[in-house]
Amino acid sequence: MPKKIQDQLMKFDPQTGEEKPYPSHAQQYREYHGLTAWIFNPWTGNPRDPRDIGSDVQFVGTKK
Repeated sequence: MPKKIQDQLMKFDPQTGEEKPYPSHAQQYREYHGLTAWIFNPWTGNPRDPRDIGSDVQFVGTKK
C-alpha cells in the first residue's frame, strides 16, 4: 500500500517555499512551528490557492 503524502518527508518549507524544511515530517513540523499558514505545498514547492489555505483543518475553529 503506498504511503499517504502526509507521511512522506516534505521537500519545501510550507511557510517560505525554501528547500529542506526543519523538521521535514509534516506532523513534527506542525508540533515545532505551531499554528502557521502553509503558503506553499511542502511536497511540490508550488504556492497554494488562498482559498485552500483559509480552509485548512488546523485553522477551523481558531478564527475570531
